[in-house]
This record gives sequence, structure tokens and C-alpha cells, in this order.
Amino acid sequence: MKLALVGVGDAGTRIVDRFVSREQATGRSITTGNILVFNTDDRVFEDTRTIPEERRVLLGDTHSAVKRRPDSADVSASAEGKGGDADRVHTGTHADTIDSYGVGGDPDVGATVAEADLPEIRRALDQIDETEVAATMLVAGLGGGTGSGVGSVLLEELNAIYETPVYVLGALPSTTEPDRRALTAARGIRTLVPLADATFLVDNEAWRHGTDSVAARHNNINEAIVTRLLALFGAGERDPEAISEMRVDSADLSRTLEVGGVATIGYATHELDRDDNDLFARLLQLLGLSNDTDDGGVDAATIKRLIRQALESKLTLPCAVTSADRVLLILSGPPDTISRKGFETGRYLLEEETTTVEVLAGDEPVSGATEITATVVLSNVTDIPRIDEIQRQAVSMHSLSTTDDHDTAGGSDSDLGDDEREDEVDPDRVLTDDTAGGEDDGDVDENDGSEVDNTNKHNAADSSVEAFDGETDHSFDFEAERDE
Repeated sequence: MKLALVGVGDAGTRIVDRFVSREQATGRSITTGNILVFNTDDRVFEDTRTIPEERRVLLGDTHSAVKRRPDSADVSASAEGKGGDADRVHTGTHADTIDSYGVGGDPDVGATVAEADLPEIRRALDQIDETEVAATMLVAGLGGGTGSGVGSVLLEELNAIYETPVYVLGALPSTTEPDRRALTAARGIRTLVPLADATFLVDNEAWRHGTDSVAARHNNINEAIVTRLLALFGAGERDPEAISEMRVDSADLSRTLEVGGVATIGYATHELDRDDNDLFARLLQLLGLSNDTDDGGVDAATIKRLIRQALESKLTLPCAVTSADRVLLILSGPPDTISRKGFETGRYLLEEETTTVEVLAGDEPVSGATEITATVVLSNVTDIPRIDEIQRQAVSMHSLSTTDDHDTAGGSDSDLGDDEREDEVDPDRVLTDDTAGGEDDGDVDENDGSEVDNTNKHNAADSSVEAFDGETDHSFDFEAERDE
């Protein structure tokens, strides 16, 4: 699938840069130069290797709320005079800090800056040739002020001007990051998921090792993300002339994702043993002299095992696979190794494990490949423990913030009237089937309780990041309507 990439913030810029680098190295043609990155701090731009200068957009250059990074000499002098910590904002209960440059981790400032710079954003988006792509993907770290704040404005703008689907890839903060990032991510999820045609979430907590910080694992995590995105969106773009009766195409991916909601990706590989005996056996099969009753290639048991590994692998966002609405399987490898019997066995396995009959499958023939890969996409998943955890953390932070504000004003809980007590947040109330809105005919607008037509998703949320009001009934009401 031809795909335009729009990165936002530090995380979005790094991932887009890594994606284009790997795209070029693997001989795929996915973005065809249709890339853009936006940020409110230009430091990360200096580290990019594949993004041309005209595709790097600095926002808020003259905005009073955006803190510009001084020259390196000034930084050294300032850090020395202030104990080396002049550029950081300590927040939350963890040792990690938030960089104060750019919008300082504040999504409200990020949204305000983006709104003010909409003319510049629109001029930059003119560089994307929508006629060359089948979809656009917004890439951002949802715990950041730029990723979540600027990203929300950009997503609404993309929806307004593009007829093709707009997807989101959002990275969730880990538990070692400041608590404030969880609140920002919660607000970002609430805003972005209803607006996007589908949202791929990546759980940094699941991908970091032991006590390592996310910063220490950035390269490895980004590489894993890009590998899976390339396997998914790059299927068929490496050798478009290869012939296969089961070939996957962009229509299969579009159909899998059209149900909306949150999607996650599983991935597994099997190294091929290309010894002389194997070559001789395949030659006999081609000549019709083999007694093997299978249709050639890797045996069905191996293919089935590979698909199971992909399903049980570390998903980009761990979830209950039985909560998936639709599933897509892509097998990639040498044309003569993918067994049809194994293919069908694997499809049946996915139907059993996910309890859905909507399983699409196809292959990507890659001549000369030394491995077979299985990529599994689960779309519109709803049973996601990490989302529940972030919601609890966000509600707790909001409650503490509200209490602090109330105490500062000289009030106490005993001063609340009955109506005000009813509005207090119960941290134990998290996203459930009852609160997810799945029973309703339409999504519920948190602002006034009215129903919103699901077909008009672009008006379902405000362009700025919604304030987290502590109400958990519909804060994460992102489950897409399931076909009856």
C-alpha cells in the first residue's frame, strides 16, 4: 500500500526517519517521497538522515509559549550555573523528566501553537501528493505535548482535506516516564482514536527490558515498530511483478482496518535451511517426481507454528486477541516455500484463537528471501489492559490535581454539595463493555451527552486536545461500531 507519513514531535520524527531508511534499504517503494515531519523543537531534526530540509517543519517559531533551545555554548554555561538541570522539568513520581523546550510537554500549548500556525501547516501539506498514495499515517508519541497536542490539530486537518483513509500510529508512555505523560496520553487517545480511520498503538512499557528506560531502548523499539509497519504496508511493494494467486493487496488491508478503533500487529520469522538436499527435493517436486503429497514448500506444521508465534508474540499493543473484530494474515517469503495447506491451516488457527470468522489472508512472494515471515493484524481490539492502566493513572492524577487546586483555594471535601459529590471520580471505574458504548446505536459526545452519528467521525472530537474531566464513562469510548 502506498502510504504518506506525517511525523509529529520527537518520536514521530525519529520513526518516520527510520521507516524511510529501512524502506530504501529493503527495496520497497511505499512513501514515494510523500513524507513530512512537524515539531516545536528543532533539535531532533539535526539527527535525521533521510528527511529533506523542506520536509521538516518547525512550528511556533514566534509563539511566546514555545521555548526555543539556545546555542550549545549557552546551554553549557546555563547548565553549569544551574546544576546541569536547567532544561528539564521534574514531574510525577518517577526520576524521568520532561524537556522544557518546545511546548514543554503541554498538549494544550501544542494545540494552540498548531492552530496559530495552520496556514504554515497547510502549505507544508501541499507537498503531499494524495493521488500517489492510498492512505496517510500520522505518527506521534502520545505522551508528548507536541505529539498529542499538535497531532490532534494535524489529524483534523488531514481528515478535512484528504479523501483517502488517515491512520494513526501512537506510542504510549511507559511506567518509568513521568505521570504527567500518562494523563497526556489518555487525553490523546480520547481525541485521536475517534478521528482516525484506524489507530495502531505501541506500548513502550511492553517493549522496554527490565529496568531500562524507554530512552535507552528508543532505537530498538523504533526498529521493531518499523519492521512491522514495513511487513504490513510494504507487502507487494517490493516485487510487484511477482505472481501469486493468494497475493495480498491494499484492498485486503483497507478492509481489515475499515472497522476503525485500535489495531495491533504481531510478527514472527522462520529461517530457511537452504542446503543441497533441500534444493534437490524441491527440484524433484518441480519435475513431478516427488512422493510428497503436499503442494511443496515448507510443511504445513511449520507454517502453522509460525503463525501461532506471530499471534502469541509481543504485539505492538498487548491485548486479548479474542476482542479483535477482524484479522489479516500476511505470509512473506520465497514463492516456492509457502505451502497452501499450511496457509489454510494457519487461517483456521486464527479463526479459532480470535473467535472471529473475518480472517483475511494473503502472501507476499519474495524471490531470494532467506526466511518466511508471518505478520498478523488484529483490528478494533477492545480488551487492552495497558489502556485500562493508563486510564486509572490519568484519573488518579486528575483527582490529585483537583484536590490540590481545591486545597489551595481553602476548601475541603466536606464543603462539597450533594451534586458536586456525585461528580467525583471513582478510580476503579475503568473501560468495560458497559462503558465502552458498544450497546448504543451511536457514540456519545462527552460534552453534552448527545449521540453522534458514527458516519461523521470527523466531527466527533474537537481539534484541540480535550480536557480530561475525570469522567470515566466515555473517556475511552473508542470501540468502533461492529457490524450486526
